[in-house]
Amino acid sequence: MPSSNDPELLARARQATGFVNGVDSNPFKGLVRDQLSLIAHDEGGSFTINERRAAWEELQSTPAPSLKSIPVNGRDLMISRLFRGSEPPVALPPATFYNMAQNPCDFLTIEDRNLIADMFAYAQAEGANLAHVTQVAVVLGDYRRSSDGRQTVGGNNGYDANGYRVTFDFKKEEAQIASRILNGSAINSTRIDQGFLRYILHPDHGAFTNLGGIPFLERMVNKFSNEGDDQPPLGSEFATFKKINFEDYAVRTTNKAIRLPPDKSVAVVINGVWSLTEYGKVCGYAIDSATGRLSTPSDSSGEKTPPPSTLGIPATDAANRTILDALAETRDQPTQRWIWPGHLFTILRNIKP
Repeated sequence: MPSSNDPELLARARQATGFVNGVDSNPFKGLVRDQLSLIAHDEGGSFTINERRAAWEELQSTPAPSLKSIPVNGRDLMISRLFRGSEPPVALPPATFYNMAQNPCDFLTIEDRNLIADMFAYAQAEGANLAHVTQVAVVLGDYRRSSDGRQTVGGNNGYDANGYRVTFDFKKEEAQIASRILNGSAINSTRIDQGFLRYILHPDHGAFTNLGGIPFLERMVNKFSNEGDDQPPLGSEFATFKKINFEDYAVRTTNKAIRLPPDKSVAVVINGVWSLTEYGKVCGYAIDSATGRLSTPSDSSGEKTPPPSTLGIPATDAANRTILDALAETRDQPTQRWIWPGHLFTILRNIKP
């Protein structure tokens, strides 16, 4: 909340928090772009973090004015939007635990940056919302950080709560566009990295990555190829940028022919309290709800049965470990880190006392 007793300012801050949480409208809806930009980039403490975020969201969805008659410096636009006014040197992969919070655009190569700058200039001149280009740049930067995608395991290897295999794919229209890009002639001469295109347009990766819509990517592939001079102008559909929810661009399929084997864990911990699973009860275990220590009726004079091994740790040590210990060990040694959708949930699912 702002350091003010003004009821209007407090109400606006609460509304911004509600908007960020998806339960209220944006308090800055309808403001002109200049005002939105001032709020979004305010560093003086006049606005809360959620107010600045709400202003930024509104700024992204506000149509950019047509500046076709004014020469556009795409590099200045890129530096302003991606690097906050100061272009850094190219950061080098691989992705590690320590650079996961770094701006993904730092990892864009010199060639990437030249291309993105030209995209910004073209989009600005065509009256398109520049957030379309920003989104492409961020996704490309993530690809570079993960060693051109080699550190990112495909996401279509998960299971639902009932153990059935779940996969995700593009919706029909976007799947058709992806196929058109991959099988078209422009991909052979486009300035956009072909490896990146094949990576991001494969459902194992692209279905989990919100590009803001594949149609814009197709227009960029074509424009920045040998066929660029024959392309029509960008349409009005790109004048705004709509944040797309996951369920609006991905199709989920549950395959009931593939199922995980029955879970053999004997205990679970929820909010710090340990309890037995049904399997653990059937096996005759008893458990200390505070420590998670297991015992069976056959244990002699208070001698406790150590729990089964957890994630490859000796059973005698597992009971004294916490979930934070387990999560801490997901940092690959020495520093390189493998990433995949659902990584955290896979770790949690495999923690067995």
